Amino acid sequence: MSNMKAPSCRVPHCTGNERPLLTASKRITRSRALAGCFSLLMAGANALTANGQDASKTFTLGYSAGYLTDPFQAIEVNLTMDAAKKAGIKTLPPTNANGDAGKQVADIHNLVGEGAQGILVMPADSEAIVPALAFAASRKVPVVAIDNATAGGKAFMIVRANNVQMGEDAAKAVGKALNGKGTVLSLMGDQATAAGRERTSGFDDYIRKNFPDIRIIEQPTYWKTDKAVAAAQTVVSSTPNLGAIYMQSDSVMLAGVLNVLKGANKLTKVGEPNHIFLLSIDGTPLALQRLREGLLDGVISQPVDLYVKYGLWYIQGAVNGKTYQPGPTDHGSNIVDFQGSPVDLLPARLVTASDANDPALWGNQAAK
Repeated sequence: MSNMKAPSCRVPHCTGNERPLLTASKRITRSRALAGCFSLLMAGANALTANGQDASKTFTLGYSAGYLTDPFQAIEVNLTMDAAKKAGIKTLPPTNANGDAGKQVADIHNLVGEGAQGILVMPADSEAIVPALAFAASRKVPVVAIDNATAGGKAFMIVRANNVQMGEDAAKAVGKALNGKGTVLSLMGDQATAAGRERTSGFDDYIRKNFPDIRIIEQPTYWKTDKAVAAAQTVVSSTPNLGAIYMQSDSVMLAGVLNVLKGANKLTKVGEPNHIFLLSIDGTPLALQRLREGLLDGVISQPVDLYVKYGLWYIQGAVNGKTYQPGPTDHGSNIVDFQGSPVDLLPARLVTASDANDPALWGNQAAK
């Protein structure tokens, strides 16, 4: 087995208010305006074939989205489809499971039946996707998961950020802001997803080990804006000494949380008296703008551009018979084993007001 590495990456790093889910085609169309702004990202993603990946074997690509209820996911689909087509890969229409794990399994069966020879998947449920991986493997169709992990089965590669590390980085920032004492509201993502579990465990474990005098109030949101708003309203109104709020997705939670704080007369700027420390994960244009305005203290920016670039890189490699070994890559990440599948853990970046204008951030490129 050869120890192949992806090409050196010089593309910068990188789940809006949730609304009732539109049809997949309408939802994707709505986000085209944002996705079209990623010309620099696309230049990097499209270069993956020219930069050394053997594209001698053409193939048909399927894409299975777990849900498209927020701009982050819709942008991810659009970037992937655009980059694949520009790389000369034939694509089937992307599917949208709308958060239904059973439908996603059926979607993958359908993609294989329609001729997909490689599939990219963003799992809606990390465990429920396992039978779909087994089916694809039985038909010799490799699967690469992006953004969220699979909890079992055999994916050719999983491409995602180190979500445990993101939770730990959030905990460090919260602990420092509260001087090691106080109360923090943790708005959790869906615990049926690896991303939700890991962002929670990374945060909780670090706080409990290093800041034992900080009390954590955990509230599930299932990546849904209405549940995040309801949880924030309850805790903000009943916790007069609330010192911080940790949001596991600014794409889904930030606007609603800011509205809750404003309605409770508790929305103050960074540095002002009685300011509630706010930190989120994703790095959307809204989050970066609120950083600049002094309403948000920090955001951990997910590398959505690299999910696309290396998701396509690995699925091309799978179709062409490549293999990849555990260990460091030459693009600042590490390939590790996760429940039987290799995971390329990409770095994510903590951003504050001091570097919120950095043009390298995907959220700033999307806002152009």
